Amino acid sequence: MREGLHKRFASDKYFKRLDICLSENFDISRSFSSELIKDGCVYLNNNEIKKASASVQEGDILDIYFPEEKEKIQLRPVDLNLRIVYENGWYAVVDKPAGIAVHPSESNNDVTLVNALLYSLESVASEGEEDDRPGIVHRLDKDTSGLLIVAKTFDAKKKLQGLFKNRKISKKYTCICAGNPIENIYEVENMMGRHPVTRYKMAVLKEGGRFAKSRVVVMERFESAFKAEVKIFTGRTHQIRVHMAHLGFPIIGDSLYGGKKATGCPIQRQALHSFSLSFFCPFERKEVYFEAELPADMKKLLNVLAE
Repeated sequence: MREGLHKRFASDKYFKRLDICLSENFDISRSFSSELIKDGCVYLNNNEIKKASASVQEGDILDIYFPEEKEKIQLRPVDLNLRIVYENGWYAVVDKPAGIAVHPSESNNDVTLVNALLYSLESVASEGEEDDRPGIVHRLDKDTSGLLIVAKTFDAKKKLQGLFKNRKISKKYTCICAGNPIENIYEVENMMGRHPVTRYKMAVLKEGGRFAKSRVVVMERFESAFKAEVKIFTGRTHQIRVHMAHLGFPIIGDSLYGGKKATGCPIQRQALHSFSLSFFCPFERKEVYFEAELPADMKKLLNVLAE
C-alpha cells in the first residue's frame, strides 16, 4: 500500500459517501478527504478506492495513508532537446523520450519532462507555486516513450483532463512482445488493481479493482515475437503491460511483468511507445490527430527480430 502515516478504521455505521466518513472520523475537511481518495491514499477492504461517492457499510475496514509533509521541489528549466509535435495557445503535444520521468520527485527534480517543458514552452498551466506538475494532463511510465498532451493554460488543463476522464481522447500504442499469438485480435476486459502481494505492481484481479479495457491487434510476426498495436479504452496504471502479460505475451524488456530481452536485444526498457493521439479539440473546434515515429531502439529491436 501507499507510504505515509497509516491509520486504520473499522466503520461502526453506514455512510452514504466515503468522503463524509473520512471527514467525520479523522477531523479533516471533506475537500481534503476527496484529495486523499483521488490520490489513491484510501483503501476500502484492501481495495484502492478513487471515488469519493463510494458507500461505506457497517463493518467495512478502511486504511488511510496520510502523505508526509515534503520539502517543496524547486523547479528549474532544463534543455532536454524535447520534440514538440504540435503547439497552439492552449496546449502542446510532445514526444517524450524513454528514460525520462514525467514529473519531479524528491530523488529526481531536474531531469524530468516538467523541467524540459519549462525550458521549451513559453507557458505551462500551473496552479500556484506549490504545483510541482505544471502542465501535466496525463502520464506515461518513465520507460515508455511517445505522445503526451501538455496544457499551457489553467482552463485548457481542466478541459483536457475532462476529455481524458470521459474517454474522449483516443490513444494507441505500439508494443513488441514475446510469444506467438494464435489470434490476430484480442479484446481484453477485466478488473485491475494493486498486486495483492507485490504492492508496487499492478495485476488483473478476481475481486475489487477498477475496470480496464484494451484492444490488441497483431501487426507483424517474427519467429518468437510480434509487433502489436494497442488501443486503450481506459487509463489504468501499467494497463498495457499488465494486459499483455495476462495474455501470456509480455512486452520485451519489461522485467517487472515477465518480459525478457531478446538475443542481441538493443533495447534497455519495455518496448512500448505511445504513437497516436486523436480527439475533438474544444478550442479549435475540429478533430485533431497526432502521430509519433517509432523511436530508434524499437526500430533496432524490430530489425534484430527480422534477421
